[in-house]
Amino acid sequence: MSAPSVVVITRDQDITADLVVNELHERGIGVARFDLSDFPERMSQAAYLVPGRNRWTGALRGTHRDVDLSAVRGVWYRKPAPAAPHPKLTATERDWVAAEAHTGLGGLLAALPARWINRPDAAALASQKPAQLQTAVTCGLDVPESLLTNDPERAREFCAGKSVIYKPLGGGPGSENGHRVALRATTVTANEITEGVARTTHLFQRRVECAYAVRCTVVGNLVFAARLEIPPGAGTVDWRDCHDELSITPIEVPSTVSAGLRALMARLGLVSASPDFVVDHDDRWHFIGDLNPNGQWAWIEQLREPITRALADELTEPETT
Repeated sequence: MSAPSVVVITRDQDITADLVVNELHERGIGVARFDLSDFPERMSQAAYLVPGRNRWTGALRGTHRDVDLSAVRGVWYRKPAPAAPHPKLTATERDWVAAEAHTGLGGLLAALPARWINRPDAAALASQKPAQLQTAVTCGLDVPESLLTNDPERAREFCAGKSVIYKPLGGGPGSENGHRVALRATTVTANEITEGVARTTHLFQRRVECAYAVRCTVVGNLVFAARLEIPPGAGTVDWRDCHDELSITPIEVPSTVSAGLRALMARLGLVSASPDFVVDHDDRWHFIGDLNPNGQWAWIEQLREPITRALADELTEPETT
């Protein structure tokens, strides 16, 4: 096995990352995998910028493998946990250590002239639904009429006389006992809008009469798609609520949608993402504001192998400048 030229940054339990790491191993590509939570207690860095060299050199030394920074050609920034300061530090010290690690180690990685999937700054912006939706419109994708508001009266006006869906803008909050609360898209009527809407921003969208949903996975210029059919009587507008009961079939993406997706990815600086669509009974595809820059795809059994290969190809492509 050659020295690591691809770095995969993710948590220990990540089946999706396992697939790509195994594919790279089979190709004889050196891979180093680590989590940012290993730093600084279980991982060290020593990086040098010296006269006559136009990039950082040195090494990251981890529990299992070391990484020669000058050899890195591809970085997959999957789902890492944050840096983990020593538990005996004070809260103030831990905050400072985490901030320095974010800038020092994170900044070092970002400076490497490598092929990224995806750069953290691009993924962070692309995860913002307002930016996704606006950019999607400019790229020619159909987007449902939407309202962002914390004004209960404006929300009631928007919901009056039409079918509307409320969508969380991010993941669910952490509860007091440390568990994450799952929030899903759900229908809402004007009568259900309370003054509690004023407490924060909410996203409301006109409901698309759904024939079926589609989960796409974009890798470079390739677009893979799976048709997702919710079982009759499921009583939900969000396929995640009945994930294990879905009917899943690979499907061709209309050329206009593929072109819009590629334009959207380029505008947001992404190499890979897993956007969601709702297809109406007239076969019109509607982008609903779930771009998922680090979305899951390994559960789509029929597309697992081609997506794995496509990601491995991207990570080993030379970086163009």
